[in-house]
Amino acid sequence: MDSFSNRDKDVFLITCEKMIDRGALMSRYSRTRELDIRTLWDKEFAEVPDRGERFYERVFLEYGDESVAELATAQLGIQNVSNVLSKIIEESRIGLSYLEKSSRYVSYREKRNGRYLYLDAERAGIPQRYQQRYEEFNNSLFELYERIFTEVTNSIREDNPFENTRFYLPNGKEVRMGEEGASEEVLKKAYDSSVRSRALDETRFILPASTLTNIGISGNARAFSHLLERLRVSGLNEADRLYTELMTELKLVFPKLIDNVENQHGLENIEYLKTMKNSVPERIGAATSSKNGVVKLMAWEGDDAVLNKVLSAYYFDKTEGDYESLYNTLASLSPLKKKEILDKIASLRKNRRNKLDRSFEHVHYTFEINANFGAFRDLQRHRSLTIQRKMLSTQYGYDIPSTISKMEELSREYVNAMKESSELYKSIYAVDPRSAQYVVVFAHKHPALVTINLRELVYLTELRSTPQAHFDLRYISREMVRQAREANPSVDQVFRFLNTKEEELGRLSAELRKEIKLKSA
Repeated sequence: MDSFSNRDKDVFLITCEKMIDRGALMSRYSRTRELDIRTLWDKEFAEVPDRGERFYERVFLEYGDESVAELATAQLGIQNVSNVLSKIIEESRIGLSYLEKSSRYVSYREKRNGRYLYLDAERAGIPQRYQQRYEEFNNSLFELYERIFTEVTNSIREDNPFENTRFYLPNGKEVRMGEEGASEEVLKKAYDSSVRSRALDETRFILPASTLTNIGISGNARAFSHLLERLRVSGLNEADRLYTELMTELKLVFPKLIDNVENQHGLENIEYLKTMKNSVPERIGAATSSKNGVVKLMAWEGDDAVLNKVLSAYYFDKTEGDYESLYNTLASLSPLKKKEILDKIASLRKNRRNKLDRSFEHVHYTFEINANFGAFRDLQRHRSLTIQRKMLSTQYGYDIPSTISKMEELSREYVNAMKESSELYKSIYAVDPRSAQYVVVFAHKHPALVTINLRELVYLTELRSTPQAHFDLRYISREMVRQAREANPSVDQVFRFLNTKEEELGRLSAELRKEIKLKSA
């Protein structure tokens, strides 16, 4: 089999068997006079089995160029890690792409080998004196999870009976039973799927952070090196074990490239990261409150500065003139005129998939978001955010979803579970603060400081306010926009496709479209 998809075109796939050879070949291509990378392969790589490894070893030794490690990639599966660790794994902003098992669409009612799907006490590093209590607590949460799912599902059906449900496609067109592709079977499947999704959205609140998940990762060797560093710095027993397993697997794909994590410079950097993680130069007392709002805008720029920045950047790559001249010219316009120009730019978008251009990235907002851990997990998926977050804790309060709060007996069990979580957390925290995180529940508040540029704010809030989004993210999105609009009224029109309509069965339209397509396929 050839190492390229073709030999006669200027566009081709590099298909040589070893990933490290692919990366080395591309890197070598930048330092050769050879006009065709395929000829370079034939001359230098094809007959030398370890050419890739030796090339990278020389590059690191002679140049210290870590960027070449971005040219070798791998796809990796990580199974049976907790939600404590999965959030640490997924903190990379560039270099790694993730797909994680969803708690919104996958039920956690089943057992595997007689156990519910949570990390066992020993792997979690739970102090021995609390291990039995930890196991009993997790079992009780998963038993409650099953009862909540059943009762919430029944309640949603009672409040939204199939017979009274009106069906709409995402474009707003109503679909009536009997129309082409819309049989009773199709409508019922869409209804059942949306009810199930809505029930899982509420039920996931009771899941513990110890809940197991699976992650698929695609990325380059440099980013995987940074992931390994994060694991070593985390202080989690579970992370130490994963570090060893991950290093073993990555060395199969990235020999030499991944070794830099454990060379002298790599180990020095890990020690620096550990020191910085726990370094507090001066002790500063501050109040801890569980009553803070979910979203609070903490830092922003003046309205006129925002208009000047966005418009100057927008014109910069479309007209003649340096940035300073453009800025001064646009700044001299009246606020009304600048607002008119911005509105014309915003009006070019015909739907939320038409993204604003990069000129809107020069404006930033900083929010303190005190959402529950379940909602934070969705927020973290937006990689361009600058996020700093506290360790998981029970001390910031918790949320009770609406359907559960209306059921007296179920609500009481839910609150009791929160109390037990808090008591167990405090007991374990006194011995080992990091392992105490495993008994925090998805419902508990997880404070985070989030800085976001205006372009991403529009993208995030329009996406996460759609009916298919989790109701917590819909609320957070609308609050972020409301507060940004209050701070900068001139940007009001850039949020053209923010959804403000609340729907109980948010996924109904999407499920209906899916079922109609499946039926007609």
